[in-house]
Amino acid sequence: MAKKSLSMMLAAVIILLSLSFATSAADTSYKPYDDSRYFEYGDYAVHYRISPAKGEYKGRILMIHGFMCSTYSWRNMAALLSEAGYECVMADLPDFGYSTRETKDMTIIPREKLMIELMNSIAPGEQWIIAGHSMGGGVAVNIAEQIKAKALLLYCPCPQNEFPESVKGLVQSSFMEGLMNGFFKYGTKITPFVKLVIYMATNNFKFAMNYDVEGVTGPVQYDGFGAGICEMMYNVLPTDLENTGKITCPVLLCNGTNDIILNDSQKGAMLAAFPDAETHTLDKAGHQCIEDRADELCGITLEFLK
Repeated sequence: MAKKSLSMMLAAVIILLSLSFATSAADTSYKPYDDSRYFEYGDYAVHYRISPAKGEYKGRILMIHGFMCSTYSWRNMAALLSEAGYECVMADLPDFGYSTRETKDMTIIPREKLMIELMNSIAPGEQWIIAGHSMGGGVAVNIAEQIKAKALLLYCPCPQNEFPESVKGLVQSSFMEGLMNGFFKYGTKITPFVKLVIYMATNNFKFAMNYDVEGVTGPVQYDGFGAGICEMMYNVLPTDLENTGKITCPVLLCNGTNDIILNDSQKGAMLAAFPDAETHTLDKAGHQCIEDRADELCGITLEFLK
């Protein structure tokens, strides 16, 4: 019995390790949504979607998702802002959604540059509004320091920091990357667990129980997600909060009172970096308020953009 159990464990480890070598390239023929598109640049294929403006055109918004999220998290806000005249471009950052998973063999391109090149490919020379949620807020700040944006919209923004070099060997090991691939590919098939995570992120039980979990599980079960996350940890640029003076456009900064994802230090760092920002705190809102409180946030956003 002991030998049989050991054999089964070794077989499982071998399977997990093999998963770490799954292809990193995004399959640009795969269309997870009817409006799926891909922007190819260097070794990357960036998956993105466009929600066209309705009625009088008022501008373009690049929407950058948070950690563990994808274009799906913007669906409600994009629909509302599009109705109000804004073209919304939702993009999956590398290693997330259906974009390329990074590997050690790739020529790494900063995600900020990829987003800027994506905008240039869609509307060269146009002044964009940059929106970022959570991790995407940190990316949005870096982008706004590099280009002349029309406005910067930050929803529960989280500044990105450097990952400790002391654990790089472990994080990027074949074993860890294979383990992470296996967890996200198979562990996220447990629907009650996924809904619990959604509840913790939104602080909204009814919303979480009625959530279409495929919107979350589909992207994270896509080949190489776990390994890509391990590589990403050491490829990201830290959020530059020392040079936010370069950002001359209006800034909107929104948080939730019941956000258990961000700590006070992270919230304080962003608020201190943008002392002149228009700030709003949504009562009883969780971290993922761009989903379940989209109506309220869009109302605030549209008033701000006026």
